[in-house]
Amino acid sequence: MILTFSHFFNLPSSESRYEYAAQMLHKRFAAKVCLIGKFSDNDTRVKTVVHTLNGEIVDNIVYDLEGTPCKDARYSHSVCMIDSCIQQKYQDDEALRILNVDGYLGITLRALDHRFIGIMVCLFEQSPKMTEEDVEWFRELSHLVGAELNHNLEIAQQDALLNHLTKGERIAKLCSWSWNIKADQHWFSYEMPRLMLKPEASPSLHTLLENLDGDDRKKLERLIVQVREGVTEKADITVSHRYRNTIRGLLHIMGQVELLEDGERVFNATIQDVTYITVLNKQLELTNVVFENASEAIMICDANNKIMMVNNTFEKVTGYTARELIGKDPKVLSSGLQDKAFYSMMWDELAKQGNWKGEIYNRRKNGQIYPEELTLTVVKNEVGEIQNFVAIFRDISEWKRNEAQLTFYANHEPLTGLLNRRSFMDSLESTISESRAKHTSGSLIFLGLDRFKEVNDVYGPEIGDRILISVAKRLRNSVRQQDLVCRYGGDEFAILISNSQVDDALIVASKLSQKLRQPYVFGELTVELTASVGVAQLDETVMISAANLIRNAAHALTSAKKANPGSVAIHNQVIQSAYLNKIHLKQKLKSALKERKLNVYYQPIVHLDTKRIAKFEALVRWFDDEEGMIPPNVFIPLAEEFGLIQSINQFVLEQTCHDLAWLDKQGFGNVSISINRSVNEFKASNNQIDLILKALSTHQLAPGRLTVEVTESIATNSYTWDVLETLRGKGLTIALDDFCTGFSSLSNLIEHQVDFLKIDKSFVDSLMADKTKQVMISGLIQIASKLGISVIAEGVETNEQLQMLREFGCHYVQGYLFSSAKPLKECLMMLNAPEFEFS
Repeated sequence: MILTFSHFFNLPSSESRYEYAAQMLHKRFAAKVCLIGKFSDNDTRVKTVVHTLNGEIVDNIVYDLEGTPCKDARYSHSVCMIDSCIQQKYQDDEALRILNVDGYLGITLRALDHRFIGIMVCLFEQSPKMTEEDVEWFRELSHLVGAELNHNLEIAQQDALLNHLTKGERIAKLCSWSWNIKADQHWFSYEMPRLMLKPEASPSLHTLLENLDGDDRKKLERLIVQVREGVTEKADITVSHRYRNTIRGLLHIMGQVELLEDGERVFNATIQDVTYITVLNKQLELTNVVFENASEAIMICDANNKIMMVNNTFEKVTGYTARELIGKDPKVLSSGLQDKAFYSMMWDELAKQGNWKGEIYNRRKNGQIYPEELTLTVVKNEVGEIQNFVAIFRDISEWKRNEAQLTFYANHEPLTGLLNRRSFMDSLESTISESRAKHTSGSLIFLGLDRFKEVNDVYGPEIGDRILISVAKRLRNSVRQQDLVCRYGGDEFAILISNSQVDDALIVASKLSQKLRQPYVFGELTVELTASVGVAQLDETVMISAANLIRNAAHALTSAKKANPGSVAIHNQVIQSAYLNKIHLKQKLKSALKERKLNVYYQPIVHLDTKRIAKFEALVRWFDDEEGMIPPNVFIPLAEEFGLIQSINQFVLEQTCHDLAWLDKQGFGNVSISINRSVNEFKASNNQIDLILKALSTHQLAPGRLTVEVTESIATNSYTWDVLETLRGKGLTIALDDFCTGFSSLSNLIEHQVDFLKIDKSFVDSLMADKTKQVMISGLIQIASKLGISVIAEGVETNEQLQMLREFGCHYVQGYLFSSAKPLKECLMMLNAPEFEFS
């Protein structure tokens, strides 16, 4: 027996020892099945290491302990033997029936610490006959097999541990380094070649050093010398692989010297690739920098909605420090302006969508309430549980102010702050609809400043703007808060008086007119203006649009300006008829222009020294088949209003040049003609220089034959003077008409050379009765003469006027005393007539 067991240990492998033991069992007991197995799965199953059937080695099996005799044998402290009725006792063990087993012999295999680690079993078809010697032999064999199984399990555990360590090192990108300093022997774990990017190399100090960057290799070599000489006992350095990149190659070496029991010094260290960790740390540092310096405020809460951390911007916006808020509920910031329904909706959406974005009002530490644009996000872990709530917001107080300002300027005129036209028209439409629905009335006041353009031209746009601002203030202060005031455009203002009758509107309009008559004082400058007012009544019984109501008020304003500037007019049937007549007349004028049915008449201008006609003024006339002769003071303003004046004056220019050429052929090449030019024609888009020179060239006329006549108010801007000076440089002569009727400026006569000044008919009419007019005209003629400018007096109708003008030294006269405007052929007769007789 002993020799046989000795043979057991001399076998080359555990597998052969297990097979030998199984064969010994079969030989000794003639068992049908012999098996040796180890417990697995928390000792609920047996996994065989050897399995024989009728003495032959067969495939290993795995079976459950539950319901088998092996389960009882597992808890037995001695040999377990069952020699009868085994199948009836273990009915759930089908293997017993399949193998026709009727006897069982088993014993638990134990480790050295007596733990159950496996089982050794023999199964018999007939009840076994066992002697005490057989049982003892079976028990001794179990000790040998148990020791072998325990040894294998320990080796397996060590291998598993080593594998785990190896895997751990690989995952951590780490290797171990042990150096026996006295023997100068180095040992490295197998992960080291991988760290050196050379898996096939041997784990040695040479492999480590040769793959480091040059400077870092020298650094490690100096460290090894210091450790060997005892200069240092610890190491903590970072070196780089010579092929380091962004994902690997930065190595951290950390270790220290330890003394063994025999006094030997051993240096134990780890070498770890920390490239990823370093990059991650830098990213975390960068993230922290971004977090702390983000322009948005950031707050992070835990799963219970308690504040965990906030950034610097959060502290600046709210006034709270992180220390004051950590651990608290964010509701400490609540302003109380949002109700429970708001927060309930917010949390519902956050739960469904995982995020919520909107505007909310919160309260700063100092109690100030402010608006913020807030984004809430739910952060969940890998199993879907909420870990954090992240709030990112920005203070939008400034944005709200800008939004309000933009909204204001979208609806208001920037200069005066009054409603702009678009906003006013929208409100007017709404008022009209409401008036029809509620059967209420209202009044629309349309107001225009008189002669504002002249003020703007003389004093400049800056003063003009200041006047408009003052007008706006006076209007706002003169009406009720619910009334709407609008700067409709230019110097025109519209006011909607709600719940007002005509009489009420007239009182308001009169009050406004009186307010605007008051002087406008800017330092030493005082400007006086009047305002004409038109009123249109909103009748709830009449279907009317906002545009038509404005049109009615504008017609009334036009009527007031024509009848008496500074007065108030109410839109009525007369004004409506006048407007319709004006529209009708406009269409006729357009047709007359198209069909060239206008005529050019010429009024002579007489030289007082020669008593003969020196030149003519071209005046347009219109005779309509239905209306008869239509006066210029009717259709010229109409042409100005509807943009037809340019076409009329161009017609006059071409006809005048044509008639001058005809006069040349009649022997009057010394006669010149004046043509009038409107303010609307002095625009860059309408080049008067090209148009006039082209007309002269077409008829081969010398430029001196034509005089360009403009009103003094037209010639107050620099562009007009540039055009006039260019024309004068080409040989044309320039005349200033209506001098003294506007904002006369003698500096214009000094700075800008002209050839003629024309004294307006209104001054000549009152010349005999008004001593002031006599002094002014006399002085003007003297000044003009000294400046080399000829003076023409218009509207001379009496010999007394003529005689006084001669005494003042006037150069030319023009008026009905000599002739009205005549057709060209009648003018030729006047040219052929003797000189005019006057003393």
